[in-house]
Amino acid sequence: MIRDERGATVVEFGIILPLLLMALFGLIEGARLIWMDQALDQAAYSTARCRTIASAACDSAAKQVSYAVQRAKANGVTVLPANVVIDPAATCGGSSGALLVTLTVSFGSPVGKLLPLPQTVRGRSCVPALPKV
Repeated sequence: MIRDERGATVVEFGIILPLLLMALFGLIEGARLIWMDQALDQAAYSTARCRTIASAACDSAAKQVSYAVQRAKANGVTVLPANVVIDPAATCGGSSGALLVTLTVSFGSPVGKLLPLPQTVRGRSCVPALPKV
């Protein structure tokens, strides 16, 4: 008896396609997560540095929060002022009196139900206080 193998490729492709799509979207969302994390870390570092060097742009708590929101927006991430936390008396790496800036945003992913991705992304930076000269 002659075997008819027409359609075998379609069946094999149908079996593999969901795995390929999960891998593809997982890579895309993973890259977006890493990018967002880096953007928030950079915005937090810029804000902490701005305050530490006593820049006029960061001489009050409201200006620091505004600066953090602007830096995050320049990096392509929208952060609400309520999601910016500035702790001027933090202890980081054993140094007390350091400035800790934390920015938090929600990470809504269309593949969040299929892949174990975090719901929030947090950027943090801790800068030691410079001695007064």
